[in-house]
Amino acid sequence: MAATEGLRALGAAARAELEQFNRSRVLVGLVFVEAITFIVLVSLFGLTGSRAPTALIDLDGGPLARSFVQHLEAAHDSFSLRPMTAARAKKELANGSVVASITIPHDFDTAITHGRTVLLPVTLDNLNADMSEDIRGALPSAIVGFGQEHHWPGIRLAASQRDLIGHDTGYIPYLVVSALALTAFVVAGILGAVAITREFEARTLTQWRLAPVHPGWLVAGKLLAATLVAAVAVGAAVLLVTVGYGVEPVHPAAALGVLAVCVPMFACVGACAGALLRRTLPVAGLFFGLTLPFYIDSGAVEPLRFDGDKIWTLGHTSPVYQAIGLIEWAFHGLRVTPESVAQNFAALGAWALASVVVGTTVLRTRVARR
Repeated sequence: MAATEGLRALGAAARAELEQFNRSRVLVGLVFVEAITFIVLVSLFGLTGSRAPTALIDLDGGPLARSFVQHLEAAHDSFSLRPMTAARAKKELANGSVVASITIPHDFDTAITHGRTVLLPVTLDNLNADMSEDIRGALPSAIVGFGQEHHWPGIRLAASQRDLIGHDTGYIPYLVVSALALTAFVVAGILGAVAITREFEARTLTQWRLAPVHPGWLVAGKLLAATLVAAVAVGAAVLLVTVGYGVEPVHPAAALGVLAVCVPMFACVGACAGALLRRTLPVAGLFFGLTLPFYIDSGAVEPLRFDGDKIWTLGHTSPVYQAIGLIEWAFHGLRVTPESVAQNFAALGAWALASVVVGTTVLRTRVARR
C-alpha cells in the first residue's frame, strides 16, 4: 500500500514538474542552446589548436620538391601550408599571420638527385611555444617519410608500427564525444537543481508536510521530469555529433545506454546541489563554473592518466571523469581510464546514490523545520 501511494506521489510530482518546465520555456530553450553551443565551442577549441599556418616558399618547383610538399601536408595536424613569395612570407611573419615559413631552395631537386645534403631554411615565430614544437616535431617526420618513399639509402631507421586499435581517432571526434559527457553534466545537473530550488524560491516546500509519503518519492518524481527534459536536450547534442560531425559510435547500443545512465545520475547530483544551495542563480553559476575545470581535469582533452598521478587522482573528484571513460569507449572503442567499464558505471552509481541520500536528507530536515 505504501509503495502504491509512493508511486502515485511520484507520478504527480513528475507531472507537476513537467508543467513547470512548460511554463519556463525560456529556461528550457537556453538549456537546448547550451547543449549545442558547448559541442561547437569544444570543436573550435580543437581546430584552433592544430594545423599552424605556415608559409611555403618553393623556389624549385620540381617533381621532388612537389613530393616533399605532399609529405609536409600529410604531417598530421601540424601544418596549414600557404604558398607565397619570400617577401610576402617575411611580411606575414612580421604581422603574425603565419607561425613559420619553410623555404625549398632553388637547387632542391638537383642536390638530392646527386646525393648532396640540402639545407632547408625554416623561420619560426616562437611566440606560441606549443605551435613551434608541433612544427619542429613534424618536420623530421615529413623528411623521413619523403626519403622512404623514394628509397634513398641514407635513411637507416624505419619504424615498425603495430596498432592496438584497428582504427585512428581524430582529435576533433575525440573532443566532441567527450564534450557530450560535459553537456549531460551541465544540462541535467542544472535542470535537476532547478527542480529543487524552485520549491525554496516559491516557498512551497512547506506543502511537502501534507504528503502522506516519504519526501524521496517527491524528489524522484521531480528528477524524472528533469531527466526527461535533459534527455531531449542531450539527444539534440548527440544528433549534432553523429550527423553534423559524422562521428559514428563503435557500440551504438552502449552509447545510448551510457547517456541514458549519465543523464539521470547527473540530475541527482544537481538535485543535491539544489537542496544545499536553495537558490537557482548560485546553482547555475556553480555548474557553469565547474565546466572548464572539469573539461580540463576529467580526460576530455586527452586520457587523464597521461598527465601524471596528481592530476589523475584529482580527476576522480569529478563524476565527469567516469562518464568520459564510458562515452569514449562506447563511441570510439577507446579505454581512456585505467578503470574498467564496470568500475566506471559503479562509480557513477555511487555518485548518484550519495547525491540522492544527501539531497533527500537535507530536504526532509528542512521540511520538518518548517
